[in-house]
Amino acid sequence: MPLWFLPTMIAFFAVLSLATGIWLLLHLRDVARVFRGKKPGKMIRGPGPQTATPAAVWTALLIFNACWIICVIIWIFVIGGEANTMVDAR
Repeated sequence: MPLWFLPTMIAFFAVLSLATGIWLLLHLRDVARVFRGKKPGKMIRGPGPQTATPAAVWTALLIFNACWIICVIIWIFVIGGEANTMVDAR
């Protein structure tokens, strides 16, 4: 495995996580609609048009969380020293 492979993987997943996080922030009304409660005092959605389906919100949440978890796993793998035997640093 070349020396640049693991940093590139971290960068790819970090950028993907950042992009989905920005998408989730831009669609907060739809996120609130997915998590709305039936009881008083729960999270409610603000006024405005629906722009994203619940499936799109769940997909974005899944991608966002999977990407940052993968970044942490790669980081732990590199910091722990296990990656040293796999990397060809010639």
